[in-house]
Amino acid sequence: MENKLIQQLADLAESFAKIGLQPVICGGLGIYLCFYKNQGDAQQMIRTTNDIDLMLTATQVFEQSRCRVIAELITGELDYSLCEDGQCFRFKKEPDQRLDVLAPPVNGFNTEGGRVKFVKSILHGRLTNEACFIEEDLRTISLSAFFPDDKSKQTLAVMVPSPTNLLIMKLFAFNDRNEPPREDTERAQAQAWDIYITIMLADRNDYLQGQKFLQRHRDSDIIRTAQSIVRNKFSTVDQRGWRSVLQASDFYPDLNRQQKEAELETAKARLLRWFNLKNT
Repeated sequence: MENKLIQQLADLAESFAKIGLQPVICGGLGIYLCFYKNQGDAQQMIRTTNDIDLMLTATQVFEQSRCRVIAELITGELDYSLCEDGQCFRFKKEPDQRLDVLAPPVNGFNTEGGRVKFVKSILHGRLTNEACFIEEDLRTISLSAFFPDDKSKQTLAVMVPSPTNLLIMKLFAFNDRNEPPREDTERAQAQAWDIYITIMLADRNDYLQGQKFLQRHRDSDIIRTAQSIVRNKFSTVDQRGWRSVLQASDFYPDLNRQQKEAELETAKARLLRWFNLKNT
């Protein structure tokens, strides 16, 4: 991961620490932070990204005054400005830093046009319904390893979703970009790639934690939809999900087609087992 992105993350963590919060980081960077200590071929394949997906949780925005403070941190202290599209959840800072703000459904805040409106015309969160359980099993990631010689950053930390929540969000994101009206082959491929990386780098403890999570929410429509996406698009290597990974030029470029499909068979079996689906 590029040093400038990690520095951008550290600046965000430092500002949030001043109000007693740790930012929750999702997306490609969240996957990197969750698994950057892992070893093996798959670890080297973690997708690079050039932006930060910041999830504002219900606990963090429990009152309007807290939202205004967060908005001031982003647009004031951190000096981000709204992107040209006018969406109040997309921010930028020169030369090429990007910050997207996401949010699960949050009681007490107006939701309109796929956005949770935290501070009118200043700070919104892109509504992410599938993140409704995001605060469960959050993991704290120290940033000290990225700045071994900088004592001022040794106490900085962020949080990332559990592997199960990462998988759920990526499954929904893939499904969104795999079908009209928002079909986008390149974005769908990136989301499928992240699913592959997550399921391959997660370990047995991650799996066991995920089983408890899924059991707690077995009646949730979100979980049922995630299982449906796995069943319909990732239950065989011929389906759209794994085809999207296979089409990526960086997916084991030294292997032949049969060997690549063998790698995907392993990932498929893990994903089906994770979501308690029969291995077809």
